[in-house]
Parts: sequence; C-alpha cells; structure tokens
Amino acid sequence: MTLSVIIPTFQRPAELLRNLSRLQQQTCGQYEIIVVDNAADTSLEVRIRQFNRTALAPAMYLAEPRLGLHYARHAGARLASGDVLVFTDDDATASPGWLAAYGEAFRMYPDMAAAGGPVLPIWEQPPPNWLLVFMQGKKQFPILSLMNFGHEFRLDRDQIFVGTNMAVRRHILFEVGGFNPEAFGDVWLGDGESGLRAKLADVNQLVGYVPDAVINHHIDADRMSVDYIWRRMANEGGCELYTRFHTAPADRLSIANYAFSLAVKNVLFWALALLRRGQVDPLSLRIQGRAARTLRQVALALRLLHDAQYLRLIRKQDWLNGDPSSLP
Repeated sequence: MTLSVIIPTFQRPAELLRNLSRLQQQTCGQYEIIVVDNAADTSLEVRIRQFNRTALAPAMYLAEPRLGLHYARHAGARLASGDVLVFTDDDATASPGWLAAYGEAFRMYPDMAAAGGPVLPIWEQPPPNWLLVFMQGKKQFPILSLMNFGHEFRLDRDQIFVGTNMAVRRHILFEVGGFNPEAFGDVWLGDGESGLRAKLADVNQLVGYVPDAVINHHIDADRMSVDYIWRRMANEGGCELYTRFHTAPADRLSIANYAFSLAVKNVLFWALALLRRGQVDPLSLRIQGRAARTLRQVALALRLLHDAQYLRLIRKQDWLNGDPSSLP
C-alpha cells in the first residue's frame, strides 16, 4: 500500500511551505508529496527546490497553468505513483498520524474506495463569538470546510469527505472519471468532491470515515466575517446549480423555468437579506446565506441560457481520462 499526497496550491506560498514542513513529521513509511501549482509561479518552484535540500520527504513540483482546482487535482493524480491518492489544501496542516491512519484503513478494508477524516480549525486569531454560536453543535460546517464525526470508524455508501482531507484509490478515481470542476481561483462553478461522492455512490462504492486521519484547517481573519459567509454561500449556489444540470435536461425552457421558480420561492429571502445585511445572529446569517446561495443559482441559470461554453462545462462527464492536452 503506497500513498501519494497531492496538494493543489494557488498563490499561497507561505501556507504551502508550512504544510510541507508539517508533512515531514508523518509517522508512516514511505510516501510521496506532489505540489500542483495552479498559478504556475516559477518563484514557487524555486522555493520548493530550496525546501527539498533539507526535507526528509521532498516534494515534487508540477505546474498546471489551466485555472481550475479539478485540473490541479487531476494533474497530480496522473503523476502520482501511489495506490491511494490523499488530497489536502495548501492552507492545512496534517497531524503526525494522518497518513498512517489512512494507510492502515485502506489495508484493513480492501472494499473501501475512498475516505475522509476530521478537519479541525486552527484560528489565526480569536474567532468572534457570533461565529462560534453559528457553528455550535454542528458536526459539519462546510463554510469553513470543517467536519468532525467523532472517534468511531465508519464504512458505508453515505459517508462525507471534504477536499481539505480526502483519500481515494487511484484506479477508482480514474474509473469514475475523476473530479468535476469546482473552484476557478476564488469562484466556484462546479461540485468538485461532492460530485465525486455522487459518482462513487452511483457505482455502489464504500466510503470510510477515518477518525485518526486528522487535518487542521488554518482559518485566517478574512474568513471570520459575514462577507466571507456570503461569498462562500454564493459559491455553494454555483455548486448546486452545476449538480442540478450536470445530468438532468438542460434545454432553454427547463433552465428558464428553473430560474423563474427559484426566484419566486426566494424573493422574500432576498428582501429580508437586504434588511438584515451585516447582522450576525443565527437567523440573520441563515437568511443571508440562503439569499446569497439562491441569487447565485439564478444568475448562473440565466448565464446558461446564452453561454454555450458554460453549458458544455456543466454537461461534461469525465475530466480526467484521455489526453490531458486536449481537455478543455
């Protein structure tokens, strides 16, 4: 059982190097690290080369200039030699037993196709009380890519994983056609790892929750704001629209009906969100989040009516296989 760690990165060199430093502390045996630079910044390649001079586990650098998180993940998957591909983000750091926990779980459960583990916050500064209240009691908080389902291993077809902490058998990733598009820089236009979970479910693959495979997600001050929640929920709206039309009928009439119906159902929330903008009680945050999500869905649905390229992006089923130079 061999493991390949794949870290897509985009214009965060300091965070990435912090991540690589912590990966030197892993307690498992041999593993490889692949950094995929979605900004194709030559200065980052130099910094990684300097890092590798003293690294116990050096990192391979790979430039992927086509903007899109799926492009970066797939470039890493093609280069990787491991049986299991383990993905994380550049602004995360791994617990010392992270890879060992994944390696043991995939060895013990040969029918486990993919897995995720806890993602815990490290606050770069003390979080505001309203944010802690909003998060209270939630085992999963997608706005900050956090999750913690406890200390018991689970294996079924309904387990959740997030891009900050996920692992998948390499051959299965290729069999199901890889990830769908997700982030293009700071804008989301697809459902990424959510789409991968759906593909795995469609072919009855088992997904695990590995409680000892712990990742820490570093939360900076910008993400502790109402504006960030608004932006993140808008991105979730883009994800939901992609999922809606990825395989369902996408003729002009069905798209127009979808946009009209969504607007009718949510116009009151849009008005309430304007009145409550900036308020931080849980109800106001939920209203603002729903408004941001549905406004983005309507806007992208209207875009679908006249943007044939965007429609092709949504309808494409396999972004991983084939000649990578010929992929759009």
